[in-house]
Amino acid sequence: MDLDRRIHVVGASGIEGSAVLLYLAGERCIEGIVAHDFSADRQAFEHSFHKTNTAWSEAERGQVLERLWNLPISFQLGSEYLRGIETAELIFASQNWFNYEANRPAMDNAVAAGAQLVGVLDLALDLFSGRSVTVTGSNGKSTTAALIGHLLQASVPAGSRVMRSGNDRSEQAALAALERASSADLAVWEVSNRHLRDRTVVSDVAVLTNITHNHIEDHGSWQAYVAAKSRLVLAPGQGGHAVLSAVDPQSRKITEAVRDSGATLWLFGAPPQPGSLDGACWVEDGLILLREPQRRDNLELARASDLPLPGEHNLLNLQAALCATAACGFLDRDVLRSALCNAPGLPGRLELVAEQAEVRWVYDIQATTAPAAAAGIEAIAASGTPIVLLVGGEDKGMDFTEMANAAASSSRRILALPGTGTDALLASLADRAEVEHCTSLDHGLERARAIAQPGDTVLLSPGCAFFYRHYIDGGPSFTERVRRMLGLDYATPHTSEQQT
Repeated sequence: MDLDRRIHVVGASGIEGSAVLLYLAGERCIEGIVAHDFSADRQAFEHSFHKTNTAWSEAERGQVLERLWNLPISFQLGSEYLRGIETAELIFASQNWFNYEANRPAMDNAVAAGAQLVGVLDLALDLFSGRSVTVTGSNGKSTTAALIGHLLQASVPAGSRVMRSGNDRSEQAALAALERASSADLAVWEVSNRHLRDRTVVSDVAVLTNITHNHIEDHGSWQAYVAAKSRLVLAPGQGGHAVLSAVDPQSRKITEAVRDSGATLWLFGAPPQPGSLDGACWVEDGLILLREPQRRDNLELARASDLPLPGEHNLLNLQAALCATAACGFLDRDVLRSALCNAPGLPGRLELVAEQAEVRWVYDIQATTAPAAAAGIEAIAASGTPIVLLVGGEDKGMDFTEMANAAASSSRRILALPGTGTDALLASLADRAEVEHCTSLDHGLERARAIAQPGDTVLLSPGCAFFYRHYIDGGPSFTERVRRMLGLDYATPHTSEQQT
């Protein structure tokens, strides 16, 4: 990437913007960078920075802020926001830039005039010289990315590093560290739909977990959303690898296009078709099997029942992660078997945060889509436990049928917090379950405590967008609220407490 151009950074106080500024001005000593932020003044900028950059401690954030202010950067805040953007030749913008009305038409005009629009992910991939793995999908991408990192960490030889970055605020590889990486290192990125909306992301191994109705508001149509997600696995091309679901209907529609792109194809979730020379991972007779591309023999890795993560959705995530790990060249059966049996759960994804009087309290804040929530509900219900379900948030054009069916068949009661997504879910439920409306999360938790019976699970699985922002952000964490309500010890906040 040519950095010898007039550079503007939009969204300077956010995670992506501040990372770019620290690298370009701090590490590369590039002068003349213009940084734009909505913040009205320096105090507002610092408040925004502290709120979003939670991977650092408060003391560390203070140190980073001081460093930012002392770098040779021209900050355009408040009424000066986007002033001079028309002169930019290279614009670094956060992945969500297009959802802010103030950014248009100024940024659109700048791009039309010849400015190149990029993001922190584009820069990171450009700087990194090792093998790169990218993961996207409507559901399961966070868990799958974490599992790939776990399997690679167990597999790489001494001296090689596995780096993680993407949407997880608690785990962000610094750009300078990515630049210093060797060709023997690996990096795993979780890639959101917004990264792919108007950009092509090229990696060595690209993973697509599935495509379901979601984020239509970001793309304008279902077709545009499908095209964005598909773009990731169509990008590696000759010499690269693409990992696709063999059981997701939309993924199956693009299988031939991915194969025609020249990439080595890996399919997970179903046995390979007769005569297939694609790589594959599937479950047969309770065994997880893997077959390398161009091979006919199968490698037996583990029994599905030995895996610590619950639910059919996690079994698919593990199969996708195994394909990606094998595509990176790591296929030691003993190492992978051990790593599989010790696979960690994702914080905030079916996370047990408390247990009292034979009632389990489970935090599933990562389930911000209806299919993800349905998978979580089904995983809990598989153990035979009735569920007191907390839901709520905003709709993103999703189909709530599957979630409504799971909730109707498994819930003792559904505690619904306000939101357009809540309304859509309740419409799909059509009075098939007992529903109680709650005004706040604390209200919902108190009602859950009163309703739950021994053997029940209280499950927060929103199934909608912005639950964290509306009902948790700015106050105590979910874990803290539950444990203190129950009179249990609470020492330190969990890293899963982040905006979703």
